[in-house]
Amino acid sequence: MILYALEAKDNCGKTTTLKKLLLRLLQAGARPLTETDGGRIAAQLAAERSALARGEQYETADVTAVLEVRGIRVGIATDGSTPEATANALDFFREGGCKVCFFAVRSKGAVQAMLNEYARYNTVYRVEKAVLFGAEQFPDCNRYIEELNAWQASRLYDFCQSELNA
Repeated sequence: MILYALEAKDNCGKTTTLKKLLLRLLQAGARPLTETDGGRIAAQLAAERSALARGEQYETADVTAVLEVRGIRVGIATDGSTPEATANALDFFREGGCKVCFFAVRSKGAVQAMLNEYARYNTVYRVEKAVLFGAEQFPDCNRYIEELNAWQASRLYDFCQSELNA
């Protein structure tokens, strides 16, 4: 299993970036392996994007999903806040038969220690989340942050495609 760990401190857009990746995969024809995941994920992403477009606050929820992309299983998990959440996602991916997985993790602490141990026996690519530091002080930066998250999701999509073609 090949893991891409999107790393950054809290509230930097890791979840948003991975949801954009998930949406792009779904739009490209990926099929969620469980019907309930597919319905929830699509509805959740649509509601969040709609609220964001209207400039409204919305409650973002973490997602863990296994998709089938061109006959290959791909996992995405947005909650890597604790070693337990990360371990659960890795177990879910393993049980789902994933070849490629993407998940969000904090850039330091217990999650990193667990990831270091996991990397001893598995392929792990650490991807630093692109961040605009101090942007929270400038509300007009939201558009740029969205563009940055979309750009990084596009890069992750390219990584995914390259792994699927390998």
